[in-house]
Amino acid sequence: MLVTVILFLTILFLPRLIILAADKVPFLNTLGSVFLCYFIGLLLSFAFKAGGANISLAADFSSVLVCIAMPLILFSADLPALKKLARPMLTSFAMNCVAAVAVAAAAFFLFKSIVPEAQNISAMLVGSYVGGTPNMIAIGKSLSASNSQILLLQTADMIGGGTYFLLLLSLMPWLTRKLLPKYKPVGIAKSSDMAAETQRYTEEFSGRKQSIRPFSAFLSRAGLVGLTLLCFAVGAGLCLLLPSKYGNTGLAKLSEYTVVIMLVVTTGGIALSFVKKIRSAPGSYSTGLYFILMFAVVMGLSFDVSAIGQVLVLLAMELVIQYGTVALHLLMARLGKIDSDTMTITSCAGIFGPPFIIPVAKALRNDEVILPGILCGILGLVIGNYAGIGVGNLLGLFT
Repeated sequence: MLVTVILFLTILFLPRLIILAADKVPFLNTLGSVFLCYFIGLLLSFAFKAGGANISLAADFSSVLVCIAMPLILFSADLPALKKLARPMLTSFAMNCVAAVAVAAAAFFLFKSIVPEAQNISAMLVGSYVGGTPNMIAIGKSLSASNSQILLLQTADMIGGGTYFLLLLSLMPWLTRKLLPKYKPVGIAKSSDMAAETQRYTEEFSGRKQSIRPFSAFLSRAGLVGLTLLCFAVGAGLCLLLPSKYGNTGLAKLSEYTVVIMLVVTTGGIALSFVKKIRSAPGSYSTGLYFILMFAVVMGLSFDVSAIGQVLVLLAMELVIQYGTVALHLLMARLGKIDSDTMTITSCAGIFGPPFIIPVAKALRNDEVILPGILCGILGLVIGNYAGIGVGNLLGLFT
């Protein structure tokens, strides 16, 4: 019993220690807090298993963490601000989304004979390359992917994504400027309002340590968590009213309808983001990310080491989908006469999300694309779950 209590305290507080360490050590920051939570959770799993901790109880609790995280991440989505985006920016981001869905579907048919539950892999990568890591995890839990499968795919994505991010900072700006029209400045980067809005989003999506002082800031975040619990309660209540295909009753029905709960909490998060007081409350994204980090610790703790042999084939599938998405996006951008900087920043917004926009914009030497890129990344977080779950269920018809 005591070991299990220590296990849950580890899940609760380890992410905070990792965030603090990543803030101080550049190498750890490069690895990323999500990966570090996976890895340290995996290392600790051997000690907890030897001590008799109830890891299966923590694994069962993991879906709740993701359901709480998603509305918090979406509360800060300023969807009305999308009207500020120029048409080429929205068009290019739509091209990225279409490319991700098309290539992921093609990869499913290519790999389904050698990758178990390949439809889940395609679905999770659609969510990741339209939205981001939170979408990948949410879709995986919605489609009943195992924690081991999610962790292995996240590891493969970190390897593949790391190579593409290096290309975005080095070769991609040169390549896209050779193949696509030149970006035409519109003079928005120096606007004081635009600069203030960019700064707000930069702080919100930085992923760095954020203070919960003064006490009012803590109460604000507690209120946001209360709202997301309300979204979860609505989804869970709806599931309890639905008939079970397997004769489940009570709380056992919740795992059967995880996808319904995820769609309800996603929609609830989007709906509540239209309330200005909720949308402007500081810390919602970082609080949601903290729950994702707690989930990452649980995945590391419950990882099945015997599954590690699948990582190479998952890496191959991930690389095909990631670079296939980029290549198809680039082709569509050329046909649609999208300029080079717009294509590059929307590719970053889709594949990596808001936190990675600023380094890529600096590599482009174009501050004008920072805010539009962040807004596209936010849009991806909003639609990522719907796209990934839809693709997963559609491809599941062919298994």
